[in-house]
Amino acid sequence: MPFKDTAPKKRIEYQGKNIRVSRTSGVSATKTVSKDGYAATFNTNHGIRLHKRLFKGARMGFQNGNFQFIGRYNSGPFNFNVSKTGLSTSIKNKRGSYNIIKPNYSSFKFAGVQVRGKNAATLQLFFMAFTLVINVIKLLWHIMISLLWMTFLTLKWMVDFIIGFYKGYK
Repeated sequence: MPFKDTAPKKRIEYQGKNIRVSRTSGVSATKTVSKDGYAATFNTNHGIRLHKRLFKGARMGFQNGNFQFIGRYNSGPFNFNVSKTGLSTSIKNKRGSYNIIKPNYSSFKFAGVQVRGKNAATLQLFFMAFTLVINVIKLLWHIMISLLWMTFLTLKWMVDFIIGFYKGYK
């Protein structure tokens, strides 16, 4: 049985306006021609795609004779993707994204190395749990400082009131 290298690989690529060179997919050139919401994209690796923009973030068309429907929407940290094969939603952060519906589509990047799939989903869950714990500690710290400050101000007001009342009584 041959040895299979499963270590994460660093992404090596060049991406220009009409050309992309990568370690895994090689060289590809792309040109898109569009007019009034209709477009044709020519790609040396994927063939010809004819598509129509339906509305912002959604398009449908044909690529190599196969029907395509792609819709993308993002709001805050959440991304929603709709295609003919189904719906998926993911949450993004500074280390990549965690796909909630399809965890094997997650990604995690650290120190220039990108990991995808099950390993990325596991790393994303650990990262999000760690971030949640840190944020809860910060929130509790701010609440504690606020309560101490309000207690100090209340006690100071009471002392000032008693001293003023005593001086006024004399």
